[in-house]
Amino acid sequence: MFNNNLQLKGYVLSLISVFTAANTYFSSKYILGFITVFQFGILWYGFGLIYNSSAIVISGKYKTLFFLPKKTYFVLSIFAILEIIATTAFFKAIKLVENPAIVSFLGNISPALVVVLGILLLKEKFNTLEKIGILIALIGAFLVSFKWTLNIDKLFVAGSEYVLISAIAVSINVIIAKKNINQIKPELLSITRVFALFVFSVIAIFTLNQNFTFPPQALIIAMYGAFVGPFLGAYAQYTALKYISASKVMIIQASKSFVILIFAFVLLGLWPIWIQVVGGVLTVSGIVLVTLNKKKN
Repeated sequence: MFNNNLQLKGYVLSLISVFTAANTYFSSKYILGFITVFQFGILWYGFGLIYNSSAIVISGKYKTLFFLPKKTYFVLSIFAILEIIATTAFFKAIKLVENPAIVSFLGNISPALVVVLGILLLKEKFNTLEKIGILIALIGAFLVSFKWTLNIDKLFVAGSEYVLISAIAVSINVIIAKKNINQIKPELLSITRVFALFVFSVIAIFTLNQNFTFPPQALIIAMYGAFVGPFLGAYAQYTALKYISASKVMIIQASKSFVILIFAFVLLGLWPIWIQVVGGVLTVSGIVLVTLNKKKN
């Protein structure tokens, strides 16, 4: 009974992370309609830094969290750079792609890429069914990004290249986190991410001579969205891993594409063409095949 209660807690936390992820897509889409990506970064990750720092201070974890070997700080630096690339590209895609569900479906290739990188870098072994799942996920991502036109210049959905860049950077960071998770705690990964993105956004604002004025509605939504996303969502996702397997967390989180698709229809009146829906289903199905089969093995 005790173990069942812990597993139930893990499932609930995973579902919470799904809805916080969906919230991020729509909150950021709304804010990016008023301001630039780097202005958004200052608001979103500025508030995220406040929330994460407050939690670390209140919990008292700051006393031990930052005592790490010098080599580990180098790893954190690489992690931060990749997060800057991944997140900037992601929100650039959110700004460019009309329907956030398309970005979500494309982003689902990250787990498949993690599997590929695991084979190449961590020497992990995968059987035939797992390889088929990877192929299905990649085919699905192609169908989602394909615009189905004979005009070569407009062949792919505008912004899909940024999702691919983001997915590759995220996948590499998952491998880095996996190899160093015993030394680098989730709280440290989270605050490193928001700090790096906030500093990068400030530098970019000065470099590009963009202003620091923000519409009141963007400020309010960012205050809310940063709490739900970079703070609450990250906590739910990392804590879920304490109670259920990573494979189960991945399966549950893959469902966020369908949640976002429904929200996009209800809130924005947007619906992808049928072939893109098929692509999204294939992407999620491929991921489920890989993760379920991996768990079985």
